[in-house]
Amino acid sequence: MPNPKSKLDTKTIKYRRRQVLVGTGVAMTVGLMAIGIGKLLPGSSKLDTSNGVNLLPPDTLLSVSISTEPERWQKFTEFGIPTSRAVFEKQLTKFQTDFLTSYGYDYRRDIQPWIGKQILIGYLNNPSATPSKSAQPKVPTQQTIAILPIADRGAAQKVAQQHQTPIDANLVETNYKGIAIREFRRKAGTMAIAILDNFMAIATDRSALQRVIDTQQNGKSLLTVPGYTKALTEIEIDRPFARIYANIPVATAVAAANSPQTLAADKLATAQIQQGIAANATLETEGIAWKGISWLKPTTKQKLVVENQGQNFAANLPANTLVMLSGGNLQRLWQDYVRSADTNPLAPFQPQDLAKNLTSLTGLELESEILNWSKGAFGAAMIPKPDKIDTEFGAGLVMLQQSNDRSAADKAFAKLDTTMSQKQAFKIAQTKLGGNDVINWTSPLSGTAATHGWLDGNLAFLTLGAPVASTFIPQPQQRLSDTPLFQQSTRSSLTPHNGQFFIDIDRTINAGNLPLPYLSPEVTAGFKAVSSLGITSAILDESSNRFDLFVALKKVPGVAKLPIVPSKMKPAPSLNRPSKSIPTAP
Repeated sequence: MPNPKSKLDTKTIKYRRRQVLVGTGVAMTVGLMAIGIGKLLPGSSKLDTSNGVNLLPPDTLLSVSISTEPERWQKFTEFGIPTSRAVFEKQLTKFQTDFLTSYGYDYRRDIQPWIGKQILIGYLNNPSATPSKSAQPKVPTQQTIAILPIADRGAAQKVAQQHQTPIDANLVETNYKGIAIREFRRKAGTMAIAILDNFMAIATDRSALQRVIDTQQNGKSLLTVPGYTKALTEIEIDRPFARIYANIPVATAVAAANSPQTLAADKLATAQIQQGIAANATLETEGIAWKGISWLKPTTKQKLVVENQGQNFAANLPANTLVMLSGGNLQRLWQDYVRSADTNPLAPFQPQDLAKNLTSLTGLELESEILNWSKGAFGAAMIPKPDKIDTEFGAGLVMLQQSNDRSAADKAFAKLDTTMSQKQAFKIAQTKLGGNDVINWTSPLSGTAATHGWLDGNLAFLTLGAPVASTFIPQPQQRLSDTPLFQQSTRSSLTPHNGQFFIDIDRTINAGNLPLPYLSPEVTAGFKAVSSLGITSAILDESSNRFDLFVALKKVPGVAKLPIVPSKMKPAPSLNRPSKSIPTAP
């Protein structure tokens, strides 16, 4: 950046200084926040399998289980605002049309009278499909299958065997390993249906249904995925409204197959160290609470360190904080990320790029001059500018780091001050703020642009952008940790924890105060219905990480009109032990 005395006009100088500040903030925090959030994100003594999870093959990409109980759907439809409800109604109507109505089925008439308490949807990769070798490879064909538990076997068999073929469809009846399959083929798509034990299976094609039949008969299902049963038992809750599981190795393989870069098989295996992520949802008065877990493959050499040293940084921040992230050990987080990023097609950025950009902007080497004293808890936050301060920045970025070596930290800050003074033409001055010694970086054109110093002895802080240090030094008048919204969003039984994430959706995304990429109208409507989001995580053991997530939802008067919500169901008749299959095709 030029010296203030250069001949460049003041507008250009001011713009370039702003670029430096924003660039420095991005290089030092955005990348670390991204992997920190990823780190947050990876019961009873018996796992509930009544949703038919034992029928989905182990290479299922994603499974989602949803309750069919009418009173719970009624409670769910009360959440949201008119626009978000309209989007949800549209998507659910489309699902019914694509999966049921187009083939002559109606949920209320044909499914509701006999269905059990939940529906399981599985998304599978088609093993017969291969990705394109062109410069723009295509995503492998996906297969979708619905597993519907049966509460009235006679009614379900009637639907499966006597359904009238739609006028524009061809009916193909086959028998696969003793299981009768009815397949309706239309120009726009295919639907196949069969009954297996106490379940009806509906798939987007016959081969997907055959894979489910194979799974039923060979016993190799999601339950045999390494660590699946143990992990899901950890998060088991009574009557969850929804359950979700993502198969990370399969997702990584799909991403690699569709990446413009070729990833060798050995490197792909290295990238697939995480086995899965799963979560169960509960409907609460103010939103949806998720109890989740992520876990590593048992065969991976990389293990988690059981070190839950997350700090309550929300007590150091003002009540109007917009976003907050905290973690346990910054040095270890970075080292873990570096080990996996080179071979992970899902990695948001390459570590060497962040380190290079950081050195270019600050003159500091990331590993030898920053991470060497950063083995403690860390945090980052976004705080709105004080009302009475005139600045071009709408908010300030705050970084907090618990130091394990204050002398090394002081040396790094001194070097940083020198760099910003000599290369970026900022005036560096020591002053007092609330009785604390702080260092200000001041631009002759726009005033104080950064402040750093110490809190509580070994807790270092650095602010960039709007001068917000006065909002939390010597301490905030009202703390973020004491606000109902934060307490609601981050409440958790995970004590001690290893990190937290909080965002006030209304005052950030919904208010347009975050530099996000384009969001579709459907996604925007979804965010409009959310007030806040919070995550708390803790490391359980060397292979698993638990997290609690809460999404606070708005309640504008009214309810969504759901086309397939079941009506009140009469008690289902008791079932005798069912036969394992329908021996012949109808």
